[in-house]
Amino acid sequence: MAAVKLPVKVRMGVRDLWEPANSPLNQAISAISNNIGKQIEIIVDWGMLWTVFGHQHPDPGTFVPYFEEAVKFWAGCLQERLDNDSLESWTDELLEKVQAAGGSGIKLEIGVSDDIYGSGRPEATWDDGLQRLKILFPKKGEKVYQNVLQAGFAGDLEHLFNEKAAPAAKTGVSTLPIGGAGPGATSTPGDDEGWSVVPPTASAAAPTTAPPPQTTGTQSQVTLAPDRLPTLQSLGRPEALFESSTPYLIYVRKYGDKELHIEGSHQGSLTLLCEYFQKWVRKDRNYNGNVVEFEKQTSLFGVNSGFDYVKITCNRWELLNPTPFLAFIEIVLQYKLIEASSGVTWFYRRDHLIL
Repeated sequence: MAAVKLPVKVRMGVRDLWEPANSPLNQAISAISNNIGKQIEIIVDWGMLWTVFGHQHPDPGTFVPYFEEAVKFWAGCLQERLDNDSLESWTDELLEKVQAAGGSGIKLEIGVSDDIYGSGRPEATWDDGLQRLKILFPKKGEKVYQNVLQAGFAGDLEHLFNEKAAPAAKTGVSTLPIGGAGPGATSTPGDDEGWSVVPPTASAAAPTTAPPPQTTGTQSQVTLAPDRLPTLQSLGRPEALFESSTPYLIYVRKYGDKELHIEGSHQGSLTLLCEYFQKWVRKDRNYNGNVVEFEKQTSLFGVNSGFDYVKITCNRWELLNPTPFLAFIEIVLQYKLIEASSGVTWFYRRDHLIL
């Protein structure tokens, strides 16, 4: 297989964020090495990762920062466990695994998974066959928020050396394995095959006593994990960020009877809208100039010539009717109307990604 040619920004990210010994990532890895007295070698195939995940990064400059940030969160979660005196037995088990692998160091592989458990996020695992740690990124997963990474890695490390259960079918009832029995149940000869669990009827069911209602002091309170802002390096330039991330927003404002302003975060939506109405605008041979003008304003942000604002003006005596544009936004672009004000302003939002 031919070697994958990495974009310049990806190679720069590897050079500036991944390889330097004084980078935040390598400092976090070094702290773990000093804690357990074992060197950690990171194994990564950038060509393979770019082939699988490159489509998720329209701006290649965000590619390496995403993986670098994920590994930093993994290192932080691992360091937290190593510093916890109550988890010494877990640390001892980790060192035993490493010792059994031979050598003086630990291998950490950055790889890809099929995500058969449907977590949709990177997962930390221990590979008994290769005797190494792994951080596996799901092929079909999307970029996830930092709080999801942190909580996920913490749970993965907790059960690092336990075999993960196979995913169960998602049904509305819990089931027992065929040929098995629930906790405390007994089996009789001849019941090993082809039996099914039949729930008791209402008359046969043993009477139960409802548990006492929880008092205010005993009620459990759900506490949501705090959100974390992404790092600056992990954010693409505006034209790439707003094209590849939702929600998309469109704001329409009417000025008098002959002027309409349409502002949007997704350039593709504005481009299609303009091209459609420019194609079907009525022609007037007696009028010197365009009957309706579409003035596109280049965005004040980003590095290309993309636009995020359109001014539509009617140059004749007729009124400019805004409803065809509003209908196009809802019918063709499939944005949802969020708010309207007195027939003057309309605010739309779309949450589903456009390719």
